[in-house]
Amino acid sequence: MGIVAGLDSSSESTRIVVCDTDTGAVIKQGYAPHPVGGSGDVDPQAWLMSLGEAAEGGLLEGVQAIGVSAQQHGLLALDAGGVLVRPALVGNDKRAQSAAADLTEALGGRTAWAQAVGAVPTASQPVAKLRWLTRNEPDAAHRVAELMQPHDWLVWQLLGRPARRTTDRGTASSSGYWSAASGSWRPDLVQLALGHQVRLPEVIGPADAAGHTPRGC
Repeated sequence: MGIVAGLDSSSESTRIVVCDTDTGAVIKQGYAPHPVGGSGDVDPQAWLMSLGEAAEGGLLEGVQAIGVSAQQHGLLALDAGGVLVRPALVGNDKRAQSAAADLTEALGGRTAWAQAVGAVPTASQPVAKLRWLTRNEPDAAHRVAELMQPHDWLVWQLLGRPARRTTDRGTASSSGYWSAASGSWRPDLVQLALGHQVRLPEVIGPADAAGHTPRGC
């Protein structure tokens, strides 16, 4: 393929590694920290700013493909126009602990959840954060029309915010409303947590491309 880049947006920083696929050699690297904050509420624009800083100096020039990874368990709730209804709720935010316990009982207990999605809700998962949002910020919850996680939102931004929204199986499986057994979303669990249906991204395979950036990557 030639020159490719791996981009990782963690909870603390953005790292980019550019490699030659023919030799496996690392050609160049970039790094930028994320703003330090003590709250579970994060403006995802900070992730884009960090990405831009990490890619300074033409780091991505000549790159033919980009692979993206990001922090899991974050929740980005968007309205019908694709605008965030509130700052992102990130994985290390544990305010949804009681909401997770409530959801566990609402479906019929731990076994019911294990059978549905292979895991019992925890405070870090998006499904519990949805229930927390419904309880604590009902006006914002009512406006939610679409859900993403950090990985999905970053890819969407890199692609120029296209009509198609995508995610991967690993990210989807951490949501609490995707079944690995059936390979499909469980919109009934979103309904259980949020009270209404929303748009969810298309889950693509490991060899599938999410799209092309405005620069053609």
